[in-house]
Amino acid sequence: MEKGLISFILPCYRNLDGVYETLESVFMQDWPKIEIIITDDGSPEWAQEEPRIRAFVEERRRENIVRTVYHHLPENRGTVVNANEGYHLAQGEYIKDLAPEDVLSRPDALRRYVTFLEESGCLICFSKQEGVAKDGRVYRHLASSADDYDALRAMTPLELRNRLFVRNCLPAPAWFAKKELFETYGYYLPVARLIEDYPYWIHLCTQGVRIAFLDEVLIRYRLSGSGMGYYSPAFMKDMYAIYEQCIFPLDRRYGFLQPFYNRLKRMGLDAYNDRAHWKEYSRRQKMAAWLKHGIFFIYIDWGNRSCVL
Repeated sequence: MEKGLISFILPCYRNLDGVYETLESVFMQDWPKIEIIITDDGSPEWAQEEPRIRAFVEERRRENIVRTVYHHLPENRGTVVNANEGYHLAQGEYIKDLAPEDVLSRPDALRRYVTFLEESGCLICFSKQEGVAKDGRVYRHLASSADDYDALRAMTPLELRNRLFVRNCLPAPAWFAKKELFETYGYYLPVARLIEDYPYWIHLCTQGVRIAFLDEVLIRYRLSGSGMGYYSPAFMKDMYAIYEQCIFPLDRRYGFLQPFYNRLKRMGLDAYNDRAHWKEYSRRQKMAAWLKHGIFFIYIDWGNRSCVL
């Protein structure tokens, strides 16, 4: 582990066009020592695109980019495995990752992260993020983020875990950590295939890890689906696994009413799962889903509309 070095991990799969935008935001950073690790999860077009990415990096890198690594998995194994591969390769004291198209919002973003993390005495912190839709509109109230960092900052790890049992309020693109965190508490858990962050935040809180919250926007996050409250079938498969393995066995907030609450949560998951498969459903299946989960659909739509500029 090299002191003062930030390992910037860029896990990708099939979205290689977005790598360039993310890299540009790294090249503008004023931090003196950065290594870039691009780890690809078996993209079929990797062999054609890798030389272009290498040329792009060599043309634009400055002296503060002290090391670059290009890692490719021969077959697609999912976000959890791919990200962990990159973290194991990291040589830095600090780790930051971003998906393609997500960007650091200002030239001193990494410096602000390091300064804040050291002042906090924690191993991991979160900044705030803002979402950018395909049409360029900026959203600051996202389904995947908590609005009130003051409230999160006042919570103990177990209190924060209780908040996470309700929903994942910690924005995955906005974390920054010391590599010591992963070496001490383990890497991402093999609970899900695509959702790397949610079960890990629950794991950290269960272990009593304190999390620091920086009330500044340092990340611009490209909105696709989950950030706005829309989910794919693959995403929902992971969510079922996370609830069954990481949430339901630990959640004891409602005492003897807990089984009833868990039943409601499962019904909510089923409603989101219906929405994830909506395009595949026949008219009859859609009608049946509305009769069974209509109240949940109204709640979902209300939540999506609450994402305001």
